[in-house]
Amino acid sequence: MLISLLIILSLLNPVSTTYLADRAFFDVSGDVLLSAPERINHENVGVKVSAERYVAIDVNSGKILLQKDVEVAQPIASITKLMTAMVILEQDPNWDQAVEMQKVDETYGAFAHIYRGEEVLFEHLWQAALVTSDNNSIMAMIRALGLSRAEFVEKMNVKAVELEMYNSNFSDPTGLSEDNQATALDVSRLLYNAMKQEKIQESVLKGKYSFKILNNNKKRTVYNTDILIDSFLNKKKYGYEVVGGKTGYLPEAGYCLSAKISHEGNPVAIIVLNSETIETRFQDVKVIADWVFNNYEWKNDGSNL
Repeated sequence: MLISLLIILSLLNPVSTTYLADRAFFDVSGDVLLSAPERINHENVGVKVSAERYVAIDVNSGKILLQKDVEVAQPIASITKLMTAMVILEQDPNWDQAVEMQKVDETYGAFAHIYRGEEVLFEHLWQAALVTSDNNSIMAMIRALGLSRAEFVEKMNVKAVELEMYNSNFSDPTGLSEDNQATALDVSRLLYNAMKQEKIQESVLKGKYSFKILNNNKKRTVYNTDILIDSFLNKKKYGYEVVGGKTGYLPEAGYCLSAKISHEGNPVAIIVLNSETIETRFQDVKVIADWVFNNYEWKNDGSNL
């Protein structure tokens, strides 16, 4: 009877969709593995933030430091673009390819930064997509790669399996679809792997990016949607550095933010999902970062990171 019950429970809750508590959450086997931080203030029970779901994970040990509803899947909006960027890199694009923005590339619900008929380099599309979260640039890049939307989305889901994002699904490369869903844990895994790609990390850290339209010689400047880049969390005099991140918003997702933040050389991945406003998502990350770095102690000095 007991064996039958265990079999039924295993079928209802397959191991493939569950993270094991006794292993590092990130795959740090190929990295410099440092000791996990230790909790130093057990009386401080947690944080008060507007985000419905959040997680903070020590990058170098994979230890989860703070969490709430981390295995509840929800739409992740433009954080999707981190997965899109990784898949684009795997296609080995020609960065100097000239691409004309076409009607077929146009999406809804967002401000266009490159207009129909304008010709730009593939590199410019990439930067517009990651710096200012331009959706049309995503679609133009996919077309320039010779892939259909469906073919590209299939590659995204294959990549998700490869990254062990067990509770994720992608149906759109821009993040406009509410069917692009993931848990806070899966988003942290996405962020962790995306920030290993120098091309992605460099782009998301740019405060702005300027380029010229090839067929009219007009100058265009796009600005980063992540205001943490200009906050105290990116000021060396305070010991902080923003190592990378991506914003996202849909009505169905709320305001979302994934961020990799380092303090005195100790990087932590912080994910907040469904914050109340555009301002509170950044405040939520600041509150979580402050709590983590004041309630945990790292034995290493971070000098080898």
